[in-house]
Amino acid sequence: MTGALDQAQKTPWRYGFLNLMRRVDAQLCDTPAGSIWQPRMEKFRLGQTPTMTFAPREIAQVSWQDGRLHLSLYSLGLWGPNGPLPLHYTELALNRSESRHDPTLVHFSNIFHHRWLTQFWQAWRSAQSAGGGLDKSEHDRFAFYIASLSGQDLRESAESPLSDHVRLAASAHLVRESRNPDGLAATLAHYFSVPFAVKEFALHWITVADDEITRLGTPAQSSVLGNGALIGQAVPDMQYKFRLIIGPLTLEDYLRFLPGGNNLPVLTELVRTFIGFEYCWEIELQLKPHAAPPAVIGGAQRLGWTAWAGKAMHDRPVTGMIFEPEHGLTH
Repeated sequence: MTGALDQAQKTPWRYGFLNLMRRVDAQLCDTPAGSIWQPRMEKFRLGQTPTMTFAPREIAQVSWQDGRLHLSLYSLGLWGPNGPLPLHYTELALNRSESRHDPTLVHFSNIFHHRWLTQFWQAWRSAQSAGGGLDKSEHDRFAFYIASLSGQDLRESAESPLSDHVRLAASAHLVRESRNPDGLAATLAHYFSVPFAVKEFALHWITVADDEITRLGTPAQSSVLGNGALIGQAVPDMQYKFRLIIGPLTLEDYLRFLPGGNNLPVLTELVRTFIGFEYCWEIELQLKPHAAPPAVIGGAQRLGWTAWAGKAMHDRPVTGMIFEPEHGLTH
């Protein structure tokens, strides 16, 4: 017997029906409560205690009988002033149970109570994140409902470094077809617990396809001045790239976002989940003032990564590495 269920026997008034059923489902049941075809095979029984008074609480009694947990309620059944049966039926069941010590009628009604209450529990659990999946992930349905809102299939992300709960937490933003910078920054800041900002319209160089490069003596559309001719092998663009500014950070957090850091694969996956492959993006890491270590001879700092020339003499964030996480360093 578990400690929580043992405590429920002594102080049943401290528990609600759904709260206690969640414990029963998680600690006693191998399959979801109420899903077994024959109730006699379940490790618990639900019923109602007949009473002529209004229910003072949900749980009337918790007991163990023949290795099976019996959970009796004051309400949510046929008996009592809130039940669907006329009140004299409750009086009849109460009189037979207490005066004649004949609980036959109560036990007969509990056949229906058990079925109805387990169905009620299943309906509640199917729409709850806690009772639906956090207790037993193999029986999770709530995550499927939330993922469907944003068109996600969690089975396809089994090998992703991004956990399912991160994707589900971002569903409020992912459900919208138009993704906004504030939503991206808020999602990342919520997960990593560090400041994020999005700088739109970052400069981006688009490589021209080899057959579209202007070449003298080659008859093509790309050789016509004023129509398709270009100088060079790339053209500047400021429509399809943004910069993700992370920080100000401590040095410890800064190292986690560097190439090879623990946070970078998760960050890359989360950004791609949010924006898709329509835009290019880069990262700008910022350190808190006076957090940048100066380069010293024989020190452990890496040039171009974690070393700065001298100490900052101002209280502004210190700009660190700027790079494209999916294409290597750019600066």
